[in-house]
Amino acid sequence: MKLKRFMLSLTSFDHQRLIFHAERQTVRKAEMARLALHIWLNQHDLELEKWKAKKASELGISVSELEQQLLATAEYQAIIAKNKNKHDSEINPVDPHSCTKLNPVKNQLKT
Repeated sequence: MKLKRFMLSLTSFDHQRLIFHAERQTVRKAEMARLALHIWLNQHDLELEKWKAKKASELGISVSELEQQLLATAEYQAIIAKNKNKHDSEINPVDPHSCTKLNPVKNQLKT
């Protein structure tokens, strides 16, 4: 009996350890992507500033107004994407244990 409990706790520990390492890897990858983007932005700063100045003059607005519009558009797109993902997950729920789509309750009632 003690051996069985010990094996169960080892399994639980292994799962926790795997989750911890996966989270750590995700954070590490996100940090690497952030650094790569930061480096790229620094290398192309002059090009980006020229593009912003050109686009702002084409639109007849200041560069700061263009930057504000770009930020507002990016925030709007992020909200839309978040709502779409939420809506998709409600329509097509996924079984977290098998990674397969479940039939929504509405469809189950029809069959």
